[in-house]
Amino acid sequence: MRGRGRGRGDRQRSDKTIEGRIQHKGTFAFLIAEAPGQPDLYLSGPTLKVAMDGDRVEARVTGQRGGKPSGEIVRVVTRGRTTAVGMLRRVGRFWALFPEGAPEDAGIEVLGFSKGIEPRTGVLVALRIERWPTDSKGPGGTVMEILGAPNEPATRRKAVLAAREIPTEFPDDALQEALALPQDPSEADWAGRKVLFDLPIFTIDGADAKDFDDAVSLESLPDGTWRLGVHIASVADYVKRGTAIDEEAVRRATSIYLPGRVIPMLPPKLSDHLCSLRPDVPRLTVTCWLILDAHGNPGRVDLQETVIRSWRRFTYEEVQDVLDGKPVERVVPEVQAVVLKMGALAKKLTEVRMKRGALDMNVPEYQIKVDPEGNPLAVARRARLDSHRLIEEFMVAANEAVARTLSRARVPFIRRIHDNPSPEKLQALQEEMGKLGIKAPTSLVAHPVQGLQGLLKAAIGHPFEETANIQVIRSMMQARYSSEPGGHFGLASKDYCHFTSPIRRYPDLVVHRAVKGLLRGKLRDHAEGVDMEKLAVHCSERERVATEAERKSVDLARASLMGREIGRVFDAVVVGIAPIGVFVSLPESGASGLWKGGVSTLGAKVKVRLTAADEILGRLEFEPVKDERSLPNAPRVSPWHKPGGPGRKGKRGRR
Repeated sequence: MRGRGRGRGDRQRSDKTIEGRIQHKGTFAFLIAEAPGQPDLYLSGPTLKVAMDGDRVEARVTGQRGGKPSGEIVRVVTRGRTTAVGMLRRVGRFWALFPEGAPEDAGIEVLGFSKGIEPRTGVLVALRIERWPTDSKGPGGTVMEILGAPNEPATRRKAVLAAREIPTEFPDDALQEALALPQDPSEADWAGRKVLFDLPIFTIDGADAKDFDDAVSLESLPDGTWRLGVHIASVADYVKRGTAIDEEAVRRATSIYLPGRVIPMLPPKLSDHLCSLRPDVPRLTVTCWLILDAHGNPGRVDLQETVIRSWRRFTYEEVQDVLDGKPVERVVPEVQAVVLKMGALAKKLTEVRMKRGALDMNVPEYQIKVDPEGNPLAVARRARLDSHRLIEEFMVAANEAVARTLSRARVPFIRRIHDNPSPEKLQALQEEMGKLGIKAPTSLVAHPVQGLQGLLKAAIGHPFEETANIQVIRSMMQARYSSEPGGHFGLASKDYCHFTSPIRRYPDLVVHRAVKGLLRGKLRDHAEGVDMEKLAVHCSERERVATEAERKSVDLARASLMGREIGRVFDAVVVGIAPIGVFVSLPESGASGLWKGGVSTLGAKVKVRLTAADEILGRLEFEPVKDERSLPNAPRVSPWHKPGGPGRKGKRGRR
């Protein structure tokens, strides 16, 4: 594994070292920064030999490369993964595995094969690493499984998960524990809880959602205030610390949403049944009551253990129809009136957040439609509805309220942190947007909140509105979990946590345990013997792995669909500029790829012709088209759906 030599800018050495996970790119790598305000570190040179993708390393800053810090690895702190996935090839008398994107000299030596495996050249395999790389010798290991031919969609889907060590099956002991749980809670289970069966409570999720862990209610009080109830499945009643279910939930840390498939954090008995707030059945919940004034400003917060019986399961589209005054089946007048009040309140909550400095970004989302075997059929741009914003506002309000309450009581919990963007990225963003004619009313560096809000407002209705929103997101720091105090820049929250999805995120389950401890006067029992910061870092890392797997799966699905469109001319937008060319995105499908050797400006609208679709790596390549009339398109059946497809997937994003 040979790295590039260091350039002139890297000759100045420093005693400063940084620790973090690395993302290996073959001949170079990036150390992903974890400290607030710390940029990622570019790594190259011979020290790359000792580390593999996902390893936690200590690196020394040696200088600059392209205006950004660069360095070299000092030592490997911990190994990230024990599994490698790649193509199996014969090299002389030996076998070797070649991970995707790795250079030809970066093969992993095969030391043996598991029983029953017959090696074949060209198949994708999963290998258990048993010899770690050193300065003098590369890694090696045993092939544990043949995944299949690389051109098979099912093989590629398995490879995405195996390469990231994402488990698809639950251990037997966890399944046995889940099996022993009741089908439904009994009356004895809700002794001491507030029973809310007579209150109009309902869930609002995507049409394809399978688990429903949040429900909402709203009451108008005599003094003109609102009483918003956010009712969350009480997963902590069933998942106890130290159990097999809990240990597996810690290992997974999050559910993963792939096209047509969910890999849950908890066994289906819990995620799809006992902790899913299905209509007309009792479910144990933890309720966050928020008193809001007539303008939506927050007041008193009460946390309570409750039991609910959801009146109805709404989809986003149904709620939108109610808000628009359209008829919807099976909606009693009492529930209809509540939905209309919720729509009015959500708008007030948005106004309150905007006034305090929150960012309102509008980036398109896409849904991959698949057949029963998981093969991609089409891609649809998701509609952005007021009903989405309604639920998002209520969930954000509850997350903030719980974080404030736990902070004031000094109860240990895991927070959701979003650090301020770096001045360097803000300056670059302001310059790039200025070239597109989108100008901020003030300096982004001196006044980041007002500047970014003004920039996003100036982009509304602009031809480059979508590009501006994407570039603003890219200039932001990545949100993370932490046990230490800190705010959320994008939401303008001084205190923030994840409380609303304990079925699918482990930090939410930790917060629920903290809330239960607070209600029962045992403020620290849930944290006894737990290294909260270590757990928070682990959850952040698993979240990044999940996001990476989700994006890779979508890229593979898009590449499979685009493989039918070779030679077709597309309208595209330039979304990235690199030394090897420019990256373009197709607004119709969200697909993006490389125009190799291209020269253009960010945000430019261009016509490109698809020249290659690598369905194994999920990569696309384009070439420019100057005169579309000279390159007629062949007749085709397009796999792209028009905008306005089905609503968002059942769960909200990872703010």
